[in-house]
Order: sequence, then structure tokens, then C-alpha cells
Amino acid sequence: MFLCCSIQVKAQQEMTREERIKVLQLLRDSDTELEKSTLRQNINDMPENINNLELPPLSVFLDAVTENATVKRAQSQVDQVRNKYRIEKRSWWNYFRLNGNYSFGRFNTLNESSETLVDWYQSTSVGTRHTFNLGASFSIGLGDLFNRPLKLKDYRYQIEQLQYTQDEVMEERKLKILEAYNNVTAQLATIKAKAENAALYNAQMKISENNFIQGKIDIISLSLERARRSSAVTSYAESRVSLHNAIILLEMLTNVKIIKEK
Repeated sequence: MFLCCSIQVKAQQEMTREERIKVLQLLRDSDTELEKSTLRQNINDMPENINNLELPPLSVFLDAVTENATVKRAQSQVDQVRNKYRIEKRSWWNYFRLNGNYSFGRFNTLNESSETLVDWYQSTSVGTRHTFNLGASFSIGLGDLFNRPLKLKDYRYQIEQLQYTQDEVMEERKLKILEAYNNVTAQLATIKAKAENAALYNAQMKISENNFIQGKIDIISLSLERARRSSAVTSYAESRVSLHNAIILLEMLTNVKIIKEK
């Protein structure tokens, strides 16, 4: 074991500066390909300043809950039953009936008369006539009369139940908005720390690469530094993706635009 390590250290010491630069370039190309295949394809559409994004107040998102389609449908159901209730309250007008007719035209009248018991004769008269009449009636069914208060009370119960359903829908939607808002806030709080951590490892990586070229550290130490840097950069990129998805979800729940289009 000791002999193997000695050979590796010796091999590191025998590498020339040009060979170290070539090895370093191969490592950089490998990291670049890894980032292209795993990270960049997920963050191409993200704004660059997503780390410094400022959220509007929570009240803006909660007030927008009334624009949600589910909440609007619940409100529409309440309005529909309220209209039926108004119609039922006015149904007593159906107890009254108004009727009327009007006619106009010419008419012929045929008359038969006689001055004696035997001689009959006929006469015809022609004229123009206007006729019209108006009337009103009132009728009420006893069943309608006694069931009317119960019908009105039934509509009031329906409206009350639908209002409760609407409140439940709004509360459920607000809870989802609150959860999404808290998630975005948490993502914004952590991504700044991860960005600073990634920047720190990038700076440390430059120092380690320079030390490797000068022969101050071996390739094993350089590989360990690159692994730490890769982990920090990957964690930061994944946080950006998570933040972006959380913001999109919040926008979908509230229809409030957070990410401004370019």
C-alpha cells in the first residue's frame, strides 16, 4: 500500500506543467458537458435576476382568490338560487288574471218582418262596429297558499348552504396560496446562501487549479476540490429550478404575474 502511494506521488511530481494544463483542460471540458446535459436545459427560460426577486405582499395574492374559476362557479351557484328565490317571492302575482279583447269590422243583419199574418218580407242592414271588453279575475290554490312559506324557507336554506360551500372553496384556495407563497419565500431565503456558497467554491477552485499547475497539489486533491465545487453548483442550480417552479405554481393559483416577461 505504501509503495503504491509512493508511485502515485512520484508520478504526480514527474508531470510537467504542460501535462498538468492538459489534464486540467480535460477536467474542465468534462464539467462543461455535465452542466449542459443536466442543468442548463432546465434553467434556460429562467430570468437571470430570479435570485433577487421581490414578492408582492401576501394580501395581493389572497385578494386575487375571487378571480379563481372554482370560486366564481360557487358564487354563480349562489346567484342562481337567489334569482329563483326572488322569482318565488313574486309568484303571488300569478293569482291575478287580466283579460281583454278587441274587434273591428263590418257586419250584415238579416231581418224578417210582416205587417200582416201572411205577407212576410226580409230586410238587410249593413254597418261597421268596434267591440272590446276588459276583465280581471283572482284565483288562488289553497296548496300554493299554505306551501308558499315553506318554499321560500327552502330557498333560503339552499342559499345559506351554497354560501357555506363558497366560503369553504375560498378558504381551501387561500390555504393553497399561503402554502405556495411560503414555499417561494423559503426558496428565496435559501437560494441566496447557496449562490454565495457556489461563488465561494468557484473562487477556491481557481486557486486550486493554479496550485495544481504549479505542482503544489496533486490531482487527487484537485479532484476533491472539484467534487465540492460541483456539488455546490449543482445544489444552487437545483434551487433555481425549484424556485422557478414554485413561482409558476403561485402564479397559476392567483393569476398574479410575478416573473416579468422580457
